[in-house]
Amino acid sequence: MFNQEMAHRALILPDQMAKVDARTIAAGTPGITLMERAGAAVTRVIRGRWHRRPVRVLCGPGQNGGDGWVIARLLREAGWPVEVYSDWPADKLSGDAQIAAQRCAWPPRPLGEAADPFISPPLVVDALFGAGLSRPLKASLADLLEAIARPGVPVVAVDLPSGLDGATGEARGAALNADATVTFERLKPGHVLSAGPALCGALFVAPIGLEVADADAVARHNHPSLWWAEVPLPPTAAHKYARGGVLVLSGPRHQGGAARLTAYAAARAGAGAVTLAATGAALDIHAAHLDAPMVARADDPAALAALANSKRTAAVVVGPGLEGGEAAQEAVLALLSVGKPAVVDASALTMFETEPDRLVDALPPKAVLTPHEGEFRRLFPDVEGDPLTRAGAAATRCGRTVLLKGASTVIATPGEVPVINTHASPYLATAGSGDTLAGIIAGLMAQEVGAHIAAAAGAWIHGDAAQRLGPGLTADDLAGAVPEVLAGLADQAE
Repeated sequence: MFNQEMAHRALILPDQMAKVDARTIAAGTPGITLMERAGAAVTRVIRGRWHRRPVRVLCGPGQNGGDGWVIARLLREAGWPVEVYSDWPADKLSGDAQIAAQRCAWPPRPLGEAADPFISPPLVVDALFGAGLSRPLKASLADLLEAIARPGVPVVAVDLPSGLDGATGEARGAALNADATVTFERLKPGHVLSAGPALCGALFVAPIGLEVADADAVARHNHPSLWWAEVPLPPTAAHKYARGGVLVLSGPRHQGGAARLTAYAAARAGAGAVTLAATGAALDIHAAHLDAPMVARADDPAALAALANSKRTAAVVVGPGLEGGEAAQEAVLALLSVGKPAVVDASALTMFETEPDRLVDALPPKAVLTPHEGEFRRLFPDVEGDPLTRAGAAATRCGRTVLLKGASTVIATPGEVPVINTHASPYLATAGSGDTLAGIIAGLMAQEVGAHIAAAAGAWIHGDAAQRLGPGLTADDLAGAVPEVLAGLADQAE
């Protein structure tokens, strides 16, 4: 079975984690005990990844700095040469941080000296501010971080690299680029959103005994443990139509490639039958390219609605390869009006930018909108904030699932805990990869997988296929890698 429990995929905001700390302390665990556990966890990571070398520990004025003092003491006790750099010695600290500094029993050097010349490259431990920072660093500290960031100088961040917003993943001016980041009990959105993955380096989540509840989660980090149990395997007596049919709306005669990518992906994701709906002018080109997916003629909205109304159609996809204009809008609305589960992608989003309510009002109860950043801004120009906030606001406005594509993809659905997917590959930045994602999601929805789960599963499967293919992949390759991904998931689940 999958060895990652759902609870451990929870993402918690820094403010909420502060409440978790307080709740744990109130329940009887002293704060200094938690601090000692946190420092010990970081020390284990350091000793496991690096040989003994000079260490410069940067300590801030709060709990993050207290963790740094613990790390410095434990490394010195293990025989490592350690210096602490801080403008807040023990007599300027309070609470558990003061206790941790007093246990070190040696004075810190001024923080400004942390970037002084060195003979051999030190290891830098960033215990300045962690997740508590939500504003830009002062200019003097920003200059210091830039001076420290030298080639060959590894950085270990405690909780979060200083300068990185734990709630949004935004770099607040200067921020250290860590080789490794050790956080405690649960990840925060900032670890996986926006600049977070690039700045955090290798992520480690250390248990230290915090009393985290399910209600504390603001989002979940995508993983098959969240959804694989809801992805059906065909029964022994299954036939193609029992596995669900997908209807894909084709673009014009010479723009049908996107729809074909979508169709192939839907079939590879498990749909029993996939049909491209095309005008008569496009039929011959599709017929020359397609084998497993079928082609059906539909020259007007009424013909499209009839195809969608068929008992053999379980889900529809609109958008890949479409041109704008009133005729295309009417075709999209005709398919959506039937009420079958739908994936709304690409041009089907942007062609309604001047009248978004027309699209929203036509959405069936089970629908997934899959915009990238540009499409999102055109459809929801007034929705601002970080990706998690914006996807949630758009989902609330539509009353449907919104999958906001990016390096960190956010899946938001009213009434559901949002999911953030980072299981992907930079090689997905290629034409047609989004069309393939739309097909995977539709293929799952055709098998009666709910919209939220289908979107989360589709994003992960899509990313895993890309990771398996690696450099040089094209969208033509992606659908072919999906069966291997599904087979691997089935093996792990046994």
